[in-house]
Amino acid sequence: MSLSTLAAGLVPSWAVFPLAVLAMLVVAGHVLWLPRAEMPASRRRIRIANGLLMLFALPLAAYALGIADPSNDKRGFVMAWMLVSGMVTIVLLVALVDLANTWRLHRRELRGMILEMRSRPMAKPDPKPSESRPM
Repeated sequence: MSLSTLAAGLVPSWAVFPLAVLAMLVVAGHVLWLPRAEMPASRRRIRIANGLLMLFALPLAAYALGIADPSNDKRGFVMAWMLVSGMVTIVLLVALVDLANTWRLHRRELRGMILEMRSRPMAKPDPKPSESRPM
């Protein structure tokens, strides 16, 4: 790979690759932190899977932006961007699964709170009548 190949992408590679590495470090740190976070196991699994998908998508996006050149290799350029758009779509779908899971967990917690409140005895009314206030 020559120096002219590295400068052939849509955005200069000197700008793309450091940002991609930084983004990958942030996502990797998040994925490594998730097992220690206090959250339901289903939410943790979904978020780890999404983080791993992002770790795979970031280098593809960096390649598509910084290296793939439409003037030299049209097919490779289109394939790179199809992969990037496919990965972004998959990441968004997994985020929607996380949203649906969060709603499910919320409904379950709300249902438990309602059952708990129904099982408690009702408070007895105050035996003293309340004093009427003058108007």
